[in-house]
Amino acid sequence: MKISKDNSKIIHASSVDINGKGVVILGKSGAGKSNLAIKLISMGAKLISDDQTHFKLKENKIIISKPETTPNFIEARGIGLIKVPFVVSAKLFCFVKITNLELNRLPNAKKKYCFGKKIKMMEFNPFYNNESALFMSLRYGVKNNTI
Repeated sequence: MKISKDNSKIIHASSVDINGKGVVILGKSGAGKSNLAIKLISMGAKLISDDQTHFKLKENKIIISKPETTPNFIEARGIGLIKVPFVVSAKLFCFVKITNLELNRLPNAKKKYCFGKKIKMMEFNPFYNNESALFMSLRYGVKNNTI
């Protein structure tokens, strides 16, 4: 990821807003980033951007938004471009990384660095079909998973 002179960058990721919290969905091409975003939007999230997300460090906050060239729609494979509720930008709250690896039942907290700041990162395996739990954890929070 190359950072431009104006402290911004664009990465291959979809992003949504959940109650004012910016969530960036990471994964390989074809991993299901748009599909996960659609499921979260169906539960009340709003689209920020599909396929590419613009990051900008502004006043010590990381703001995510849609690149100018990206449409205000989300792509659903086999269906087309869908008009959905969207917001222009949000403060980055969390990364969700799509994986096909087996996940711990009670995962430890993970972080990802962005512009030198530690940002919460959650791993998500679509095989578990727990998009509702992901949405609730992003909206309401998760108890510290230590027993």
